[in-house]
Amino acid sequence: MSEIVKIFLELAKIPSPSKKERPVAEYIKNYLAKYPTIEVLEDRTGQKIDGNCGNLIVKIPGGSPHILFDAHMDTVAPCDAINPQLKNGVITSDGTSILGADDKSGLALMLALIDHLMTDDFPHPTCTFLFTVCEEQSLMGAKLLEQKYLDSVDYIYVLDGEGPIGTAVVKTPHGCKGTLKVIGKEAHAGVCPEEGINAFVVAAEAVSTLSIGRIDEETTCNIGVAQGGTATNVVMGELSLQFEARSFSPQKLEELTNHVKETFARVCQQYGAQFEETLQLGTPGYQLADAAPILTAFKKACEHEAVVYQGAACGGGSNANVYRMRGINAVNLSTNMQNIHSVNEQIAAADLEKMLTVLKQLLQKVK
Repeated sequence: MSEIVKIFLELAKIPSPSKKERPVAEYIKNYLAKYPTIEVLEDRTGQKIDGNCGNLIVKIPGGSPHILFDAHMDTVAPCDAINPQLKNGVITSDGTSILGADDKSGLALMLALIDHLMTDDFPHPTCTFLFTVCEEQSLMGAKLLEQKYLDSVDYIYVLDGEGPIGTAVVKTPHGCKGTLKVIGKEAHAGVCPEEGINAFVVAAEAVSTLSIGRIDEETTCNIGVAQGGTATNVVMGELSLQFEARSFSPQKLEELTNHVKETFARVCQQYGAQFEETLQLGTPGYQLADAAPILTAFKKACEHEAVVYQGAACGGGSNANVYRMRGINAVNLSTNMQNIHSVNEQIAAADLEKMLTVLKQLLQKVK
């Protein structure tokens, strides 16, 4: 069994839900303790989010440019007891939990890459390794990282993508989400229902006139949570709907959210109800040109390792979106984790090994 696979299996066994990443952070600190010259810094993000751990930062001096690798320590649930299985070259859980390849594959690759930098004598760029917290909850760890850790960084490679090894996420959507709230009027449903205004009925009419789901090839929207009502014998007085929209086009996103708000406002007015909303734009999406320098080095590394490069669009965001929002050239690279956020999550041992060879070459190719 290769060292990268051993590291991943050890990490996968450690439960680390968002805001409770401390055990994984301690594993990382203990793993790197064998290198006396390495200092593992921990920031104060944990205190800011009421978590038990902050982001970890490891910097290894070198030449120019300064590149940063990023992976997140937290996973989604269920993750209380994870029993990774390696069968026929594929790593899975035992079916009762997630595996945590999202994103412990990235963590394992970063630790193995640090080993490479510390034990093999070769000229290399200055490298920072950022192990973030709370990525699964609105990318909070990356958003709250102090700017001083990013000021001198030229490129950021986030190791948190899906797709075959060699995939770079070059296009991600812009997003908007929040609450759509219909305020009607309560009344006794059996005595005087005509005196009430049923918030559910109002909202249902508004939603029925909207397109929900896939709007076009660039745009989606969804209502994922509905909360309202107090009892079956009371006309529903309020209903809150949790709404989100995403689009690769900022203009389409704006048009869609305006249409949703205008539709709810119009229907509410017809029924004598009130409408409130808290829709807000999220972390911006991004689109990279094929000739972007951050991609050039990755393409050369892939070519050297006989890996097919491909640029891909992704319907979700990652820490790369945060760093680009903060003005740093960043891209998300795939570790080929599959079926993430489910008990069917898996990753191939060979993909961990292959991605490590690509990243080693990236250190040589980046300029």
